Amino acid sequence: MRLFLTKVWGWDTPVGPLQFSTSGWRDNALRQLEDGDRVVLVGTEGDQTPDDMKGRLLGVMEPSRELVMSLDFDVRASPGDFVDSKYKWPLGLLNLCAWSLPQRPKLKKQISDRKFNMPAVRGVVPLNDNEAARVLALDWREEALMQPTAQAGARMAKRHGAAKRTAPPPTTKRRGVMHMRRAPAYTYAMRIVGARTSAFKIGWAFDFKQRARQFNHAAMPSLGGLEYKPFLYHLWDTARQAYAMEQALLAKLSDRVHGHNGEIVTDLSDEALEAAWRAAVTVP
Repeated sequence: MRLFLTKVWGWDTPVGPLQFSTSGWRDNALRQLEDGDRVVLVGTEGDQTPDDMKGRLLGVMEPSRELVMSLDFDVRASPGDFVDSKYKWPLGLLNLCAWSLPQRPKLKKQISDRKFNMPAVRGVVPLNDNEAARVLALDWREEALMQPTAQAGARMAKRHGAAKRTAPPPTTKRRGVMHMRRAPAYTYAMRIVGARTSAFKIGWAFDFKQRARQFNHAAMPSLGGLEYKPFLYHLWDTARQAYAMEQALLAKLSDRVHGHNGEIVTDLSDEALEAAWRAAVTVP
């Protein structure tokens, strides 16, 4: 295991990815880092860094080689972190573990006499043996890692060919119900094929494709019944958000809701539904 150093504007927990401003700096870090290496985060001396973090060792990360986008995580960002609406450190490496350094020693004098320049601000710089020994002698406290959004997690799983996460098992216990509300879920709109007029089923589910199969199993389109075909869907981090969008969408389309089923809207064009959908996505 080797130790590297990078400069940051602060330290928050749970801990997000190791961030970089450009692919060049991230690639440079990947060329240096090996499995098991760790990166020490030191607060800059600039105005952007809180006074109690300036020039101090704040934490340690163990990055993987998994490429991620920084804003796929709920990183704590301020207006000064953006230029022309673009995040300054959009690229990252997923962390395997992270630790805070409660003692927060000063980098200068307490850890190193060297001057760390731009490579330490934009990328990572290896520590020498004496510097590494001083860091390893500090108290390390393991911290929770920030999880990617549901959409990012699904994208990463697809990239690696991993199995998609299924819905949580049914439960009637309050703790289990609360867990289900916090699980990723979809808001969906399904076209109802075979209806006398244009019709869509609006709802939410942990797996909208499975829900469509359930509807079609009951409707039996092969025998002349209605067929439910997924038309629009949006993955949310929690079932609460998916439900909130469902309700917002139905409220926007209240004049189109079927009299016998409050989750079906009729006499609606694809374009009208898509416009209401775009507006409802921003509601939760």
